[in-house]
Amino acid sequence: MTSRADHIRTQLQQASGDIRATWHTTQSLLRSLQKVIYEKSECADLVGKFSSFFVDKVRRIRDNIESALQQSSPQMFAARPHTGAELLDFQPVTIDKVWKLLASIPRKTSLLDILPVSLQKDCAEVFAPANTTLANLSLQTGKFPARFKSAQVLSLLKKAGLDRSLPVNYRPISNLSTVSEVFERLVLAHLRPHLTKLQELQQAAVGLQARTLDRDGAARCP
Repeated sequence: MTSRADHIRTQLQQASGDIRATWHTTQSLLRSLQKVIYEKSECADLVGKFSSFFVDKVRRIRDNIESALQQSSPQMFAARPHTGAELLDFQPVTIDKVWKLLASIPRKTSLLDILPVSLQKDCAEVFAPANTTLANLSLQTGKFPARFKSAQVLSLLKKAGLDRSLPVNYRPISNLSTVSEVFERLVLAHLRPHLTKLQELQQAAVGLQARTLDRDGAARCP
């Protein structure tokens, strides 16, 4: 069994001769040495504190939105006829598309994954058809399994040097399961062309309106 000193010496020797690799190795070792370890009671207290802070933050955002909507004029949200392209349904997902998605995702397993990502990637011939069936059922029925809506929330310090005991100094990062990420990318692939087309139409309309205003303004000039 090697000691920690031997491990550090080996890491530095492997990076010897490469300035960039030596720098990254040194930074990695320094960060690992500076890792803060909490007692179980402290962990429970921190979890409760972070949970309350972020739940309250979301509640405040919702209350602010509701208050702003109540104070807004009804004309601001008046119904206007839709003249752009329509997205009435989703096209079926293909096994080839899911296979390519599995091949493109990193080998980073979430705690919510029942199976490791590496296994899903290496056995894509098995998992791609299964994920394709699940995705098509979800798109056809308009339902997304509640299990796949759960996420592992990690709190990352916004900037080095901030007080680690204050939840306000952290940014919550949600990590979904691999299946959820695959579904998310599949839906995005369907929505992106439609939204891009709508954006192009809106930009064209804004440009036409601007040219019209310029022309009318010029016509009024003496």
